[in-house]
Amino acid sequence: MTDTESKPSVERLYECLTDGRYDEARSLLHPDYRSNTQPHETSPDALIEEIDAIKRAMTSPKRETILTMAEGDMEVILHRTEGTDPSSGETVAFRAADFFRKAADGRFIEHWDALTFDGGDLFDAIEL
Repeated sequence: MTDTESKPSVERLYECLTDGRYDEARSLLHPDYRSNTQPHETSPDALIEEIDAIKRAMTSPKRETILTMAEGDMEVILHRTEGTDPSSGETVAFRAADFFRKAADGRFIEHWDALTFDGGDLFDAIEL
C-alpha cells in the first residue's frame, strides 16, 4: 500500500486544496456536495472558492494536520492554518475540526465544521 492509499481521503482532500490541485480535489467531492455549517458552501466549486479566498487573505499560509480519523462513511480532520495578514502584518490562525460524510461512491457529499481563531479573525478579511 502506498502512502497516498493509506491516508484517509480527507487528508488527501486537504493536501489537494492546500497545494491548489483543485481538479484532484474535485475528484474527491460528490457533485451534490454541500456544507451543513457554511450556507454559501453548496457545491465543490463553492468550497474551492472559499479555500482560495482564505489563501488570498493571508501570505505564507501553512496548514498542519493534527489528527485524521475514519469510521464507516465518516471522516474527520483536525488541523491548524496560520499565515500573515498582509494589511496589518499580524499573524492570523485558525484551528478547525472538519467532519465529512461519504456518499455510496466514496466521494464526500456532506460537511460540518467547527472553527476556533487564534489572533485576528481571518474571516473578517474574506468576502465570500
